[in-house]
Amino acid sequence: MKQIKTLDDFETEKLQHEFLLLKISASWCEPCRRYAPVIESVSEARDDVSVAEIDVDTLPNVREEFKVRSVPTLIMLKNGSQIDSLVGSAPRDNVNAWIDHAIQA
Repeated sequence: MKQIKTLDDFETEKLQHEFLLLKISASWCEPCRRYAPVIESVSEARDDVSVAEIDVDTLPNVREEFKVRSVPTLIMLKNGSQIDSLVGSAPRDNVNAWIDHAIQA
């Protein structure tokens, strides 16, 4: 899972991948830290989506762009545009099912 730290990196990632799963989190967020292994596992197991993480405190513009009100939040992008989001943490199987639904819609 790639860590995105600049807006330029974010724009590059959006253009490079048909499907990009963003994990929006914060360094101070305990649920985000507990959720990290689930998203890492999803990232390693799937080759149909690219996965990246953005810290809301590092890139507040991204938080505003996607109207993120709670962390962790997953946002699925297709060709740079948001197609779905999932707020809160979920088990790995639920995340995979959500991804499958999002990319097939």
